[in-house]
Amino acid sequence: MKNISKYILRCLILSGILFSTIYNANAQQVEYFKSIFPEENGKLKSIGDRKIEYNRSIFPEENGKVKAIGNVKIEYYRSIFPEENGKVKSFDNIPIEYYRSIFEEENGKIKSIGGAQIEYNRSIFPEENGKIKSITGKTGSDLFPSAIEIYYFILQANEK
Repeated sequence: MKNISKYILRCLILSGILFSTIYNANAQQVEYFKSIFPEENGKLKSIGDRKIEYNRSIFPEENGKVKAIGNVKIEYYRSIFPEENGKVKSFDNIPIEYYRSIFEEENGKIKSIGGAQIEYNRSIFPEENGKIKSITGKTGSDLFPSAIEIYYFILQANEK
């Protein structure tokens, strides 16, 4: 799976979108772009019947990033705030918000996915500080039906 960001790949596997496709696909069904556009050239084009589209944009925050996988659209923030600039804004119409905070342990981390709210520990103990404290609510989507899937998605997204 060369040239696909590990973040997007992990998100797709966690959401179940890519897992069934990879499980049922054989090696002949994986295609790569041969393109004059550097943001596409050599990147993954499709897995089975799932086509992968990339952004061709004048905005560096989204140029070359995955735009859609099959019918699942991915949008990115174009923001003056560095905490959210270039990060995933929505995933299949599920909005994702990030903390813009004075507290370093939560700044830039995921605040909510759909209707699910995420809180982080602010602790004097380094092993607790900045770790997920609670996940409340539901996303309202089948892509992330449980808190544990939200938790793993957040771990991947907050990875630095």
